[in-house]
Amino acid sequence: MIYKLKSKSIALMSMLLFSSCSTIIPLLIPFQDIPAPTGSFSVGTRVFNWEDNKREEWFTEKEGDFRKIVVQVWYPTDEVTGVPVPYLDFAQHRIKPISEQVELPPFMIKHIQDVNSNSYLNAALKSAIEPYPLVIFSHGLGGMRMQNTIQMEELASKGFIALAMDHAFDANVTIFNDGSSADYRSAIIGEVTTEEFWNIRLPQINTRVADVSFVLDYIKDIQGGDDSFWNMIDLGRVGIMGHSFGGGTAIVASSRDTRLDACIALDGWLVPIEQSIIKKGLKVPFLFMGQTYWTNPVNYENLDTLIAASTASAEKLILDGTNHFDYSDTPQFNSASSKFGISGTMDLDELRILLNSRIVSFFELNL
Repeated sequence: MIYKLKSKSIALMSMLLFSSCSTIIPLLIPFQDIPAPTGSFSVGTRVFNWEDNKREEWFTEKEGDFRKIVVQVWYPTDEVTGVPVPYLDFAQHRIKPISEQVELPPFMIKHIQDVNSNSYLNAALKSAIEPYPLVIFSHGLGGMRMQNTIQMEELASKGFIALAMDHAFDANVTIFNDGSSADYRSAIIGEVTTEEFWNIRLPQINTRVADVSFVLDYIKDIQGGDDSFWNMIDLGRVGIMGHSFGGGTAIVASSRDTRLDACIALDGWLVPIEQSIIKKGLKVPFLFMGQTYWTNPVNYENLDTLIAASTASAEKLILDGTNHFDYSDTPQFNSASSKFGISGTMDLDELRILLNSRIVSFFELNL
């Protein structure tokens, strides 16, 4: 009887604790809606599921399993009704994977599901005389397509169409419209040899680069179809940017796909890029923005070699007081992120304004 009473007491205390956490944590660590973009246009957004039926999935061994990605676009609109969409879709499925990436318990970030974007789902594209330039975004390992929504919305508000994809099995989780999902399978556990590193990372980055080229191929194929939205994308003016492994993806894609006209790497990871690309440099304008220090010195050694070899304009902008996650939306949800080591010491408003202005001005100049 005493044992049963103790068990009930422990259970009751646990319930009260977690009930209190769900109430107290949002007060202690509040998440704000992401800041509004500064351009003259409102922002619409649409989400699509696309399949590349010419490419089998690298991450699985199932025969006939073709590569699928989820694509989201942000674009100018002047017809908005209702309220903006939540920052996260399928939030209940994303909390745990996100918590693992930022190394915080799920209960501490659960209320991120209450954060709103500034984008209106399926709003009509603003009519224009000329088609809009396109900017493609590639997330990092364990990231997600909406992780830089602030920059996507800023670009859209300034007259671009911005597109980001979930690189399936590289994203923290990819959720398809049929209810299926692709979990994160890109981690390397334990020590590996140089050969093992390249046997894993090279096919991964090549898969991601192929995703980028597939998106451009697919848009070209559906232009002139029933959905006039795609006719308003100018495939003669296409830029790409990415964060971390996505920055590396953007560089490799820019070296291989001549349809890409300008490239930005946000604290890009250049270690998994083949030396043949590094030593050849880029032929399109390139901007790197990143933190002061990388643990592996090869990252900035590769960057310096790439910049020196590039035949177009190439710039390295180091921002003191920033950490890796500062080049995503992560620190903008809460000013206390620096206390958990997630963000650096740079003022968050200053950081956001600088990133947005440099990204927009770079693509305005080069697209």
